[in-house]
Amino acid sequence: MSTEDAFNGAKIAYTDFYTYIDNAIQGLGMKRTCALMTKSDEARGVKVGKMIKSQAGGKVFDANEASQTILDMAKEIGATDDVLEKSPEKVVTVTKFGNCPLYEAAKATGMDDKTIETLCHAGALVFFDNMVKQLNPNLSYRLRKFRSVDDGGCVEEIVLGNE
Repeated sequence: MSTEDAFNGAKIAYTDFYTYIDNAIQGLGMKRTCALMTKSDEARGVKVGKMIKSQAGGKVFDANEASQTILDMAKEIGATDDVLEKSPEKVVTVTKFGNCPLYEAAKATGMDDKTIETLCHAGALVFFDNMVKQLNPNLSYRLRKFRSVDDGGCVEEIVLGNE
């Protein structure tokens, strides 16, 4: 399967997901919907992180290794990320405009950027932060810039310790 096929398939699946989320927002409100997403993605991140660590024989990952794991996961859904900075303590990536099936799916449902950013903070970012913490409790995953014009996309980072 090509990257384009994976991207289009993921976009279709995530469009259904964001249609559901939009309905949840209408029925429950943004705050409650985000709380439920966060609870779900915390648990999912812990589960996936533990599975990855177990498959790696219990190895403690550095930022570079954790980032490579996430980059490989992203490729499976057709997302592509460019590495801006890379070391065992810190990895900074950018998901260029048009390369994130989650964003494109949410946009296809009519969501605005502010809503999409709020949902990313409640969902995907929570998932990845909890996942990397299973790989190494001293790692953090965070969004540095959402839809940065200067960088051409969303800038995210994995950092070790308080860096």
